[in-house]
Amino acid sequence: MGAQRHRERAFHALLLAATLFATCLADNKTVPDPISVAPDQNWEGIDGKWNTFSLRIGSPYQVVRVFVSTASQQTWAIAKRACMISETDEATNSTTEKEDSDCYNSRGWTFNASESTTWDNNGFYQLWIEQNLELSGNGQYGWDTVGLGLPGEMGPTLHNTTVGTVISSDFWLGHFGVNPKPTNFTNFTDPSPAYMSLLFEQNLIPSVSFGYTAGAQYHGDGAAVLGSLTLGGYDASRFTENDLTWTFAPDNERDIVVGIVDITATSTTKSDIKLLTRDPFSMYIDSTVAELWLPVEVCEAFETEFGLQYDNMTGLYLVDDELHDRLQAENPSVNFLLGQKYSSNATVNITLPYNAFDLQASPPYKGLTNQRNYFPIRRATRDNQFVLGRTFLQESYLIVDWERQNFSISACNWELEENKSIVPILSPKYTDEQAANSSSGLSTGAIIGIALGVGFAVVLSAVFAFVLWYRRRHRKRKDEFAKIQYAAQAAAAAAAKDPPSDKDEPLNSARAHSGEGTKVFPKAELPADSKHADLDKKDAGPPTMFGRLVEVENTERQIFEMEGDTPAPTEAGGRQLSEKETMMVREARYNGVDRHGAADVSPVEEAPYSRPPPLTGLDVAMVNRRLPVSPVTPLTPRTVDGASLEAGDTFFQPLQRPSPRDGGSSETGDTLLCPISPLEGSTDTSRRRFSYES
Repeated sequence: MGAQRHRERAFHALLLAATLFATCLADNKTVPDPISVAPDQNWEGIDGKWNTFSLRIGSPYQVVRVFVSTASQQTWAIAKRACMISETDEATNSTTEKEDSDCYNSRGWTFNASESTTWDNNGFYQLWIEQNLELSGNGQYGWDTVGLGLPGEMGPTLHNTTVGTVISSDFWLGHFGVNPKPTNFTNFTDPSPAYMSLLFEQNLIPSVSFGYTAGAQYHGDGAAVLGSLTLGGYDASRFTENDLTWTFAPDNERDIVVGIVDITATSTTKSDIKLLTRDPFSMYIDSTVAELWLPVEVCEAFETEFGLQYDNMTGLYLVDDELHDRLQAENPSVNFLLGQKYSSNATVNITLPYNAFDLQASPPYKGLTNQRNYFPIRRATRDNQFVLGRTFLQESYLIVDWERQNFSISACNWELEENKSIVPILSPKYTDEQAANSSSGLSTGAIIGIALGVGFAVVLSAVFAFVLWYRRRHRKRKDEFAKIQYAAQAAAAAAAKDPPSDKDEPLNSARAHSGEGTKVFPKAELPADSKHADLDKKDAGPPTMFGRLVEVENTERQIFEMEGDTPAPTEAGGRQLSEKETMMVREARYNGVDRHGAADVSPVEEAPYSRPPPLTGLDVAMVNRRLPVSPVTPLTPRTVDGASLEAGDTFFQPLQRPSPRDGGSSETGDTLLCPISPLEGSTDTSRRRFSYES
């Protein structure tokens, strides 16, 4: 009883500790709110005009303007040396370097890593993203402090984040990567975490997710609609909701993929223009680039319907003034019908007006020397080049949940409200998401803390119950084992007091079968109340837990052996039997013999066997009568094909024809040709004839 009471007190103490832990957790930990990154008022770029976002990099910070990249996990800034030019003083004929102000402003301002006290250089590496689109370059990478927004906007600031400085003109401005994948510079053992992952790990956003639209400079009454970037949630006021959700594609490099079900267009002069002249295909949503990279067949359909001309030098669809005026008058709209193959039949329609395609390219983009109008579609020759760039995101809103590996794409809502409607996306680690959105008086952190505390208490209760059950089971098995051991000891003592005798040997013992064996199997005894037992109780053994042990009567039967019928073998006197004698002995063995009759064959003692001398040519004679008799004798040599026979060669010696007697051969001839030598009376040992004897 005392031990049981002690265990109950210990359990209540653990439950109280769990409750206190949950209370502390509820008071100290809350779910963070999403971060809405304020866009700039600037519209920059050489492949069109796009809304930018400001970053603060380094210590002291240097402000740069960048785009948003849904494919990158790094922060890129344009290096200062990308805009350095050389000037020569004619008076002194000396050359000095200075920063080109036009380049500095055009590229969203530059970053000088040498002026940052917190810069940790890592080296030069190849720019990995957009290699499928043949965009390349090298960058100097390192780690530094990065903050979101301008100084007055008070965005979050993270230390020791991955930063790359770029010079290549393929990426005219830097970008802010919202992909949470880590960066592996040399190996996979020590990757550098992405900015999005660091925000979530430091409890600055509720989940690793974002909502983004690129904004549209052509929308609004004289005022452009700025872009929108929300980390850890989305702005519900910027899009029209639909029920279609896509799951990530299996390719880690191309995960935000939508299916293009159909592409059509309408204009003031035409309707239901078919632009998808091939089977449906998939496209990757990537805001790093500006254009739409479409299959060649689709680009050719655009050429036919809109009168576009492909420029082989630049790879662009340049638009002259005449074509530009005609397209503005027709004002075509292109409809993209999106779906997800094998998952759902639901579709989403995204419509892009001509203003979304009416872009201007500036030098030095693709080798241009002056600003030109162009239609932002590009020819893609491979499946991994099919991309929906920033042009598409002017009219669509993208929401990506990296933790749940799904995303949605919706048409933008241009009936803008004065106030934003920021909705958080809670991470799966916050188990009770419904309670977080309820209208109860408890805060979100308190609800989560209580839930964790209750779960901790349930786990402790389960462990305590398992320990009690295991101890009871162990004790029960121990008692049963003691009983069995005691019974075995009692039975052994009874058997030692009255050992069994040889006459009580059971019928199935080893000695009964062998007659003279010494192995005896243990005897099985019957209980005292057996009806076969008729012994005096005074001769029985002491009582045991199984009753008195008494032995049954001996009922074994005596076994008699039958007389053998195999005769004693007769020796052959050391002589090896012939084949005939061997057959006779074998027949007698299997068919039986008369033990009292005379033997048909009796062995004859002969002289000890001696090895005969080697055979010579004179000792060989042909015994086959069917061979033709040669007229040539050993004494008459002849020539066969020019070869003479020696006189001693007896291989072709003719046989002596026997004289007929009673129509048969003579006895001598029979003896000569008999395959078995005579057993008696043979005194001719001068020659050995062929026989079955050895």
